[in-house]
Amino acid sequence: MNRVMLLHMDAKVLNRILEQRVKAQSDRPIPRSKDDHQHRVTEDREVLLKCLGLSPLPPRTELNARITGVIQRDGYHLEKLRYESRPGLLVTAHLYMPEGKGPFPVVVSPHGHWSHKKSTPVVQARGISMALQGFATLIVDSPGYSWDDNPQNERKAQGVHFDQMLQMGLPIQGIYTWDIMRGIDYLETRADCDCKRIGITGTSGGGTGTMYAFAVDERISVAAPVCSVASMEIVPHNGCLCNHVPGALAIGDRSDVLALRAPAPIMVVSATDDGEFPPESNQRTTEKLKAIYKHYKADSKIRLEIIESQHDYSRRMREVVIAFFREHLLGEPARTYVTETRPLTDGGVFTFPAGTEPEESEELLVTLVGDRPTVTFSEILKNALDHPYPEPFDANARLVPWARFGKFAEPIRGTNITLLDKEDPDRKDAIVLPIADLDYRLCIYLGLSIPEFFAQVVHHLAPGGPEGWEASGMAGDAITSVIASMKTLMGSAASDEPPLSLHAEGPVSSMTARFLKLLRPNLEIYISESQASWKEINDHGLVELAQPKARYLAWPF
Repeated sequence: MNRVMLLHMDAKVLNRILEQRVKAQSDRPIPRSKDDHQHRVTEDREVLLKCLGLSPLPPRTELNARITGVIQRDGYHLEKLRYESRPGLLVTAHLYMPEGKGPFPVVVSPHGHWSHKKSTPVVQARGISMALQGFATLIVDSPGYSWDDNPQNERKAQGVHFDQMLQMGLPIQGIYTWDIMRGIDYLETRADCDCKRIGITGTSGGGTGTMYAFAVDERISVAAPVCSVASMEIVPHNGCLCNHVPGALAIGDRSDVLALRAPAPIMVVSATDDGEFPPESNQRTTEKLKAIYKHYKADSKIRLEIIESQHDYSRRMREVVIAFFREHLLGEPARTYVTETRPLTDGGVFTFPAGTEPEESEELLVTLVGDRPTVTFSEILKNALDHPYPEPFDANARLVPWARFGKFAEPIRGTNITLLDKEDPDRKDAIVLPIADLDYRLCIYLGLSIPEFFAQVVHHLAPGGPEGWEASGMAGDAITSVIASMKTLMGSAASDEPPLSLHAEGPVSSMTARFLKLLRPNLEIYISESQASWKEINDHGLVELAQPKARYLAWPF
């Protein structure tokens, strides 16, 4: 008689094994020589562009740029700028210009997750401070919205940051990177901006934006990411969903992304009291950058500053970044910091209203509420999936040796397996997939969908899995159990007899079964639901089936 197997998957344990895989992928060997690194850069840059959804780069269509108003202040003026980074996609920005004719060196500043985007006082202070130091400073609003849902968010209509579907080919950081690049395109049309001398700096999500724009756009000469580029060897998952770039670990750690621009100067700024991006993680990023830059005899161009602060972009953070930019954009001597020329808001944590406008001031708006037509993320993603650049989907090549990252407690036994999306009191003979509790952000980094990950786990646990990767064959010291509460309900089948059939109920279980059949072609599967393409998954809004980088993957079934 055929028997079935009850398997209780512990999401906490699965998340720990995902964390271990992320850490392992982040620990990429340092290249052995300059030539070795340059060869790596050629390949990794194309990988990164695909991760960002920017391969090929979108066409440089008409910007339709317009200054909608100017605010004159002592020592600088603020220009309110709107443009279209893609046809119909509205971008709003503030351009802080020094007094005089220029041309002025440029600082581009992605702002991060502040309540009122570019109008937040701590973000204004960055632009003012840089302009008073002689830098034309462009602060570009991030696309869409999250908790910045207020009238100052002029890009809200584009969609929400936390849309998992965007990982299929249009991640937020990819949109933001292209917005920044098109902003530089605009500055290149101006005689008062010297676009041969460009720096970039931002904090938190803006620091992530700094990293990716710097890696992709070689017009940017120097970068200063703040409270953001923590080594994932130490903190394997951090930041909001919109900061997670699908499959980025194929390149390695954040240091590997930044090093795509070696030997361009980089300052890493950290805060002493930042639980999400702790100092030791920024120290590790800096160490790895220096090890790569030594091949270029340029390790002195890597600098770490740890500022007594919380997660922020405080006054002293601005002062150390200004010193770094004056050194590498203006050719001045190296200094630890350059004192700001006037009192300004001292960050978001230690804030006081000095030298900035109220964040809700309508004077800071680039557009009126009724003048914000824009295409949406969903519309752009649909077009991307309608025009894919698919590569073959090789399920076996994508298979991860999960047993290296932990010890599986028991294998699945039995010739029949049932998968369910949710518990059913009448179905006690089934594997219930812990969909809601899985940390999908870790899967995004690894370039795996939820169903593909579950399929690989079942493949490893059931007899007949990949030779040499069996659960009993390899075990990581860091995890003592991967499926802690796995139990055998009935086990009359031979221990080495692989399952013959799998019944799946629910969209995730059904997709898991389809992925599993790619790995086990002889397995008979019976599924309750079926989709015909990545595009259909997107059209139906099946969030839990979203496949990272689907735009670049052939439909595998």
